[in-house]
Amino acid sequence: MMRISKSPQERKAEIIEAALALFLENGYEGTSVSMIVSRVGVAQGLFYYYFKSKEDIFEAAMEFYTDRLAEEIISDLLSAEPRSVSDRLTRVLIALKNMVQHSEGPLTNGMSARESSDIDMRFSYYMSQNLIEPVTLLLQLVADQSHTHIAAPELLASFIVFGIHGLIHGLTYTHHNTKALDPELILPIFSGITGIPADVLNDLKIIVPEEVLS
Repeated sequence: MMRISKSPQERKAEIIEAALALFLENGYEGTSVSMIVSRVGVAQGLFYYYFKSKEDIFEAAMEFYTDRLAEEIISDLLSAEPRSVSDRLTRVLIALKNMVQHSEGPLTNGMSARESSDIDMRFSYYMSQNLIEPVTLLLQLVADQSHTHIAAPELLASFIVFGIHGLIHGLTYTHHNTKALDPELILPIFSGITGIPADVLNDLKIIVPEEVLS
């Protein structure tokens, strides 16, 4: 049988995806390099060609995981399907809650509370940075289509994104405040700080132009 040769980029991505699946199943401490290479079907030498250590692959797997979640959240924020702002934000809040609950699962089993918190905060911050641009675009679309003036939408987007980040993580470094992700709490706050009336958030179907989606 002819052996299929994969590019270095494909092989590295394959290792990262296998590692992420194992980390989510078994946690950091319960996953070994030998388990990762066994799942992919490669030699340990090839693993160490791409990654220095288990810590290194864990960092890469978490970045991949965060990027994938960010893509899903952005697709809800800027969906081509006509949806209200409330609907878009509610879907995002649900996705963020799922992300938080995943991080409270077996992923960081075996780590100290401080180590787990450091990883959680770092990648939550990374996620927040990824969301500023799409939230800015959404605010601009809402302003245009509701004939509402929003001053400095990028600054406001940063305030909203990192405000939610702070609500989740601000009370304690050992537990998440998932109650802060309740749409019934967040949507009135969003209305207040943007100056967009609640009925507009609920009723106006935002149309996302093709050039924004491309």
